[in-house]
Amino acid sequence: MPWIQAYNAQFAKPLVNQLIAIIQRDQAAALAVINAARAVDGNPALSPITEFHKGPGSRAGWPWLTFEIGRTNFDRDHDKTTRRHEVRINLALDTGQYDQEMAQEDAQDYARMLDMIITSAGPWPSYSDWTTRLSVQHETLQLGTTTPNAVGTVNDVFVESHVPGQVTLPGIDAPVMRVTLTVLFELEET
Repeated sequence: MPWIQAYNAQFAKPLVNQLIAIIQRDQAAALAVINAARAVDGNPALSPITEFHKGPGSRAGWPWLTFEIGRTNFDRDHDKTTRRHEVRINLALDTGQYDQEMAQEDAQDYARMLDMIITSAGPWPSYSDWTTRLSVQHETLQLGTTTPNAVGTVNDVFVESHVPGQVTLPGIDAPVMRVTLTVLFELEET
């Protein structure tokens, strides 16, 4: 019997690209809210995130954001033509070593900004931002647009956690403040 494709599921790969595109699109508006609150406290404005990484390549300037696809868990109760699953994607933002006393403040404000962007994107119940082709700037997307999961496949998007901490990185003298957000996606793909 010849091979017959059982499903067309894309899993997590398109979600990372959508995350990058949505953050690039909405960052200025969310950062304006964060920087207004920082100004009230007398703190300097945060810079926009310009470095988006999917791997361990070189970093040129602060802050940088790295995307890591986590575990995909499948629901066994569905037939073989439907892939119902949960995907977790970690967003690790390194805020820099420039001022160790402000590092935690900056990390928490960047976490809030990212949370605002993700939670506000393609609002429930349609989640259209997650399934609509968007403009994006990233070296892995040479055509400048995303190829998202199919319409109706994203059932939920939820920021599960913010985890701050110091890390040491090769070639960097002082510890770096990192905040990692875990985003849960529930999908049903055929």
